[in-house]
Amino acid sequence: MSGSMSQLAGKTVLIAAAGCAPGVVLTQGLARGGAQVIVIDREDRRCQALARLVPGRIETLALDVMRPSVCARLGDLWGDTPVDALIHLQPLRMAGRLGAVTMAVSALTRALRPGLAAARGRVLIVNAVPCAGAGAAERACRLGLDHLGSYLAEDMGGAVQVHTLRLMRAAGGGKAAALSVLLEPAVFLGFGAAQDGGLRSSSVTVCAACD
Repeated sequence: MSGSMSQLAGKTVLIAAAGCAPGVVLTQGLARGGAQVIVIDREDRRCQALARLVPGRIETLALDVMRPSVCARLGDLWGDTPVDALIHLQPLRMAGRLGAVTMAVSALTRALRPGLAAARGRVLIVNAVPCAGAGAAERACRLGLDHLGSYLAEDMGGAVQVHTLRLMRAAGGGKAAALSVLLEPAVFLGFGAAQDGGLRSSSVTVCAACD
C-alpha cells in the first residue's frame, strides 16, 4: 500500500471533525505526502493546532459539520471545485452522538457531491468497532455507520466511491503506535488504483486506538 503515498501530490483532501487523535495522524501524514489538506472542526483552536503540523499545506475551516444546514451552506459555497477525498471522522470525534453523526455524514457527503464528482473523488468514513460491553444503542448505530457507505455510493449513482475504515481498539503498544497504522489503509482506500468490476464501496478493519 505504500505505493499509494506517491499519489497524494496535488490532491485536495477535506477532513471533517479533524480535531481528534486520528485527525492528527491523517492530517500530518497526508500533508507530508504532498496533499493540500483542509481540516474542518467546530473548535478553531484545534484547527489551528493541526495547521501548525505542516505549515503551508493545511488550511482550516472552523465549522460545526454536525449541523446539516451548515453542511448545505458549505456545499453551496464550494460548488464544483474538485475534491479528491472527503474523510469523515465524526464517528470518532462525536462518539456520544452517533445518531446525529449518521445524518451529518450523509449531509456533508451529499453537499460536496459536485466537487467529488468533478475529481472522481472518494469518501472515507472512519468508524470504530464497538468495544466489549458497549450498549445496544451504540452497537446499532455503529452497525448502521458500517453500512452507510454502500447506501451513499448508491445515492451518488456510481460517480463517487464511498469506503469505510473500521478501527478495532488495540491492546497495548501505546496510543501513538496504535494510531500509526491508520495512514496507509486510509491512503489506499482514498487514493489507491481504481478497482475493476464497478466497485462502489468497501469496508476494511484495522487494529488501532479509537480515541
